[in-house]
Amino acid sequence: MFSYIFMKILEGRPRSYDKRMDKASRGKVRLAKEAVAGEIPEAAQVLEIGCGTGELASMLIARGATVNGFDASPAMVEVSLERIRDEGLKDRFSVQQMGVDGMDGLPGSSYDAVVSTLVFSELSEDERRFALKHSNRVLKPGGKLVIGDEVVPRTLMRRLLHTLVRMPMLAATYLVSQSSTHPIGDLAGELKAAGFTVEKESRSQGDSFALVVGLCQKGDLV
Repeated sequence: MFSYIFMKILEGRPRSYDKRMDKASRGKVRLAKEAVAGEIPEAAQVLEIGCGTGELASMLIARGATVNGFDASPAMVEVSLERIRDEGLKDRFSVQQMGVDGMDGLPGSSYDAVVSTLVFSELSEDERRFALKHSNRVLKPGGKLVIGDEVVPRTLMRRLLHTLVRMPMLAATYLVSQSSTHPIGDLAGELKAAGFTVEKESRSQGDSFALVVGLCQKGDLV
């Protein structure tokens, strides 16, 4: 349940990241990506926020999608580029190094879907607001935003358990990587505040992981 915290350590070994993260999470990270991919229509034009090693992009491409991804980590981008070469994805997957602060330079109303897995919990509240605003802007009307991420459980008992188990791991991770993740209090509410209609919210892993699907109703934002 709490192995997502170790992402910040495992990111230091990008070429073995997927295998190590899958092992640490007992397959939950891959299942989360498969759940995100399952929400995307076939042959969609997709933007991936924080594409990492390109694992989710590869799943989407297998479903007929074309993916443009970006990631702030140069090492992750390098691994994604290797995946493009090794899997022959040049015409279906492009990637660039940038953070969410570069999203204002992306063309409006250009994508059928925007996806992100375990990235928003690494962002500040302002960064999330910015990313959601521009996700809405770059989506075509009726397009989908699909986010899978760590969230704060909704009941007091689950929140207490979540905190008790999470804190030692959080401290150990910070000592090694000087960074961490922050469960999101109300992911669905943040999508609504950004102008999305929330079509779906499903919880798993002790209510600490959410898959949220939002529909773009506004098209281009000014």
